[in-house]
Amino acid sequence: MFFISILLQLSLSAALASWSVSYKPCSICVFERSSVDFTCSFDYPSYHTIKTTKWFRPEEHQKQDGSQQGISVHHSEAEEIDQLYKNRTVYANQGKNCSLQLHNVSKSDIGKYFFRFETNLGKMTGSGGIYLNIAVLPFRVTVTTQKMKGRIHEGDHVTLRCSTENCTPEQGPFAWFKNQLLLPQATENVLRISSVSHKDFGNYSCGLKNSPSSADEILLDVRYSPKNVEITILTSGKIEQGNSLTLICKSNANPAVTNYTWFRIRDANISSIGFDCEFSIKAASQKDDGQYFCMAKNDMGSQNSTIVALKVEGPNRHFLLSATALLFFVIAVLLVLFGLNIRKKQFTPKKQPTKQTPAVTVTEEIYENLRKSPESEESHTNLIYADLNLPSSTSDRPGSNSQEADAVVYSLLSYKE
Repeated sequence: MFFISILLQLSLSAALASWSVSYKPCSICVFERSSVDFTCSFDYPSYHTIKTTKWFRPEEHQKQDGSQQGISVHHSEAEEIDQLYKNRTVYANQGKNCSLQLHNVSKSDIGKYFFRFETNLGKMTGSGGIYLNIAVLPFRVTVTTQKMKGRIHEGDHVTLRCSTENCTPEQGPFAWFKNQLLLPQATENVLRISSVSHKDFGNYSCGLKNSPSSADEILLDVRYSPKNVEITILTSGKIEQGNSLTLICKSNANPAVTNYTWFRIRDANISSIGFDCEFSIKAASQKDDGQYFCMAKNDMGSQNSTIVALKVEGPNRHFLLSATALLFFVIAVLLVLFGLNIRKKQFTPKKQPTKQTPAVTVTEEIYENLRKSPESEESHTNLIYADLNLPSSTSDRPGSNSQEADAVVYSLLSYKE
């Protein structure tokens, strides 16, 4: 009797062991409008014959343990398939492989899926089922730190997570972007920064690699004290006496710098000379010679710039030489013009006084006989007498009459017609 009971228990265990359904994985998250594979296998006694196979999803108001059959997702008899899933499923139908592929999934497909089969001698529904969740785009980036609340400071541990509505698929690779530039080493949906620095400040987004869909950018707002403080000198040329120049204190800080202080080192003494971002010198002189530096400060701290030496040169030698040369040139031109004027005065001919004709008296007659032209002795010669009035003369010539007002001079002229 004892042996008979043991034999019956072994037979029952063997019979029960031959009935099974297994799923892999237990839950799946896939993107909307994609396809999903339900990996499944089942077993039954070899002397049984399969009559029907089906996949179903309990409705929301039904029990989710598989005890109540709901919507028929797939059925060995096609007319039993619910209209919502027609032409969207592919069943493996290979021996004891019960895997199912579901296409073009949407939010309405969220739920648990079970496999059930019936034989000529029994039936079974696999317990547990597979839970399907749908990830709805777009992606979104969430930032978490070890601080429950507050701002992110340098040195904090930061986690950036790329997620979608409902769930985030594990399949990748993912792609991370900082300021729209790809981060090649980040390929998972989680990006961890163990000790964040000012270099990590920027806008981050994520998505699937080789996919146009990506998340909206989110700012990783890392707060830090001023960095890379430096002085820039703005001037129209060389730093020369009389020229204007401006010193600008530049830095990288978050939040922005709120306080600036300018210092000058001269003769081993440090003096404060300004409190703005810019320090201007309207007319540089050698009194402005010295070493300058600035200090930038915000709520996180402060930093000094490197020292800049300022040397103001004397008056512009080139300008002075040019002005001197121009002055000499003007003087030379004036001297030349003055010399020409003097020479002109020296060499200008003086007006000769009019030579007076000796006075003659009325009794004196002067006759001048001009010969005929030797070219033609036969040419007719005309005689012209000219009556000339000569001024009176007070000469003491003999026979002169001072009362005579005029003297008459006759001249005989000959010319050829």
